[in-house]
Amino acid sequence: MEDIDAGQAAAPELYAIGGGKGGVGKTCFAVNMAVEIARNGWRVVLVDADLGCSNVEAMLGTEHSRRLDDFLFDTGEDGLDAVIAATSYPNLSLVPGTTGLVDAANPRLRQKDRLIEALPRVDADVIIIDLEAGAHLNTLDLFLMTGPNGVLVITPEKTSVDNAFKFLRAALFRKIERFYQSPEVGMLLKRNETLGDFTRSIQASTLFGAGAKKRICGEIVALARSLRPKVVVNRARNAYEAQIAANILSRLARQDLYIKPEPLGFLFFDKHVSEAVNSGVPFIVSHPQLKVSACVTDIANRLGFMQP
Repeated sequence: MEDIDAGQAAAPELYAIGGGKGGVGKTCFAVNMAVEIARNGWRVVLVDADLGCSNVEAMLGTEHSRRLDDFLFDTGEDGLDAVIAATSYPNLSLVPGTTGLVDAANPRLRQKDRLIEALPRVDADVIIIDLEAGAHLNTLDLFLMTGPNGVLVITPEKTSVDNAFKFLRAALFRKIERFYQSPEVGMLLKRNETLGDFTRSIQASTLFGAGAKKRICGEIVALARSLRPKVVVNRARNAYEAQIAANILSRLARQDLYIKPEPLGFLFFDKHVSEAVNSGVPFIVSHPQLKVSACVTDIANRLGFMQP
């Protein structure tokens, strides 16, 4: 951890855990990663941002009365402090998820923006945000706010890889849409499935002059290359299977989106993981001897959160 000037608080490092497809184990990964980093000495806040079906509390075996709803709908709360709850794990705090009611699952733009503004101001070393499955705008914006620290969790199945690619495409197009805030650019985005198709449609469009076309195409490619998502392959039978899945996603992303994902690691399939989920104790605590627990430790080390 870097030294800072006296009286100046360092902004926390933010990680968003997404995956596109539900059921790939992103919440389980987020919970175990948060516990691992926290017990290595960093102050971690785990945010359950699955606004429709939050379940981090169940995996941690805890329950709290104050939830993310209270922040989203209390306009008098500028920060998240009032909804940050302690857990039984040292250095780990939690922002419990919403109730899952319709209003909480679909916050308005201003409510989402308040959350995005509040997260970097939390007094912590690391914030891990467990995102909702799918590519809803709220999910995409939370993923994009973490910059190069967006983490995609996939499994070796083709459906998971395909959904992760679609999630990346949605995230990139959302990034482009927000960058330009232009109806003309937005209209062209809706008509294309790859970045190459999109840049060609810009070149062929009569909506822009020659100079603008060249500038826009250059900016779009730069926006794509600024996305460097990290990829974790879950439930892999071996390292080779994990590498194949990560390579397929990387090839699709590079070829069609000009995005270069960064392989972060993999987690072995293990039947004890389901037992740990049902017990409300993270497997890295209940089964530290398992290979899957060693995988979590390895990923934490790669991120720089190794034991002192």
